[in-house]
Amino acid sequence: MSNFIKWFSAVAGLIAILILVAFVRSPINPEVWEPPKNSGFTGGFAPNTDLASMLLLEVPGHGPEDVSCTEDGSMITGLEDGRIVRMTLDGRSETMGDTRGRPVGLQAMPDGSVIIADALKGLLRLQPDGSVEVLANEFEGRPILFADDLDISSDGVVWFSDASQRFSIDGFMLDLLEASRTGRLMSYNLATGEIKSHLEGLFFANGVALGPDETYVLVNETVTGRVHRLWVKGEKAGESDIFIDQIPAMVDNISFNGEDTFWVASPNPRDALDAFADKPLLRRLVGGLPAWVSGSLEEHFSMVSAFDLEGNLIKSFRDPDARLNQVTSVNECDGKLIMGSLISTSMGILELAND
Repeated sequence: MSNFIKWFSAVAGLIAILILVAFVRSPINPEVWEPPKNSGFTGGFAPNTDLASMLLLEVPGHGPEDVSCTEDGSMITGLEDGRIVRMTLDGRSETMGDTRGRPVGLQAMPDGSVIIADALKGLLRLQPDGSVEVLANEFEGRPILFADDLDISSDGVVWFSDASQRFSIDGFMLDLLEASRTGRLMSYNLATGEIKSHLEGLFFANGVALGPDETYVLVNETVTGRVHRLWVKGEKAGESDIFIDQIPAMVDNISFNGEDTFWVASPNPRDALDAFADKPLLRRLVGGLPAWVSGSLEEHFSMVSAFDLEGNLIKSFRDPDARLNQVTSVNECDGKLIMGSLISTSMGILELAND
């Protein structure tokens, strides 16, 4: 019995030391926060199989997080290794250039260039000849640490998100655990080079989309399942409000189909981080553990949702098998949904029903 007690004491002591080390070495300083109401996957968010029939289009690499559709029917995406590639529906691919960073948001321009939100390099422009120009990588003397997504107005203003001022993409889970609320919505004028910050204090700022007539711009707040709206024209210009609330999943990219629908991609449920919201000490401990531990909070999950111009849910689409795991972007192009994923080697393509 005495040997068992000695063994148990040694193991318990070792565990206590490991916990203390993890707590001390943790780079985060979390505080208590209150999640928005989460009714779970009920009503219009109830599980279904409407994404199960999607086709998977393999890409020549890993992590096609965002996809931009072009007028000729091809699709442009950025990969984990920095390459920007053009894809066709029959699976052909062409490398257009290389940011040597991590492109996570992009939009093709009429002149053949591509404007890119690169999580490591900032806001970039890929020219048709393959050269890469840095448009903005700092603001007021501080780096743009995590350029995430973008949309571009007809007058050449790039609206983009800076997800966090604490951590870049390699530490994004640390930002979610800390709840730093340092995300922001920014703009860059392609003609003048002027850069501005418009909304700050966002809980991991992510997807960006201009609304009808470009009177407002939307930005997703990943962890809260919220979509914020900033009015940029008219009597409300400069004001902001909540456009969509209480999505039971995290929200990544958002897009507008140009007519009547906003599409939102959700890579994970909110439940895990919601449950830890009032447990800052536990979150600090997890932040000091190896990355695979915090990564285990992620689930095998796929959901995209359609909302009308008032922010009301039209329909959510799910795949119970999550063949395209953790969908991070969704764009409506020529009667199809084109979906990307930060962790997959494929895009997803779903034919929309003609209602």
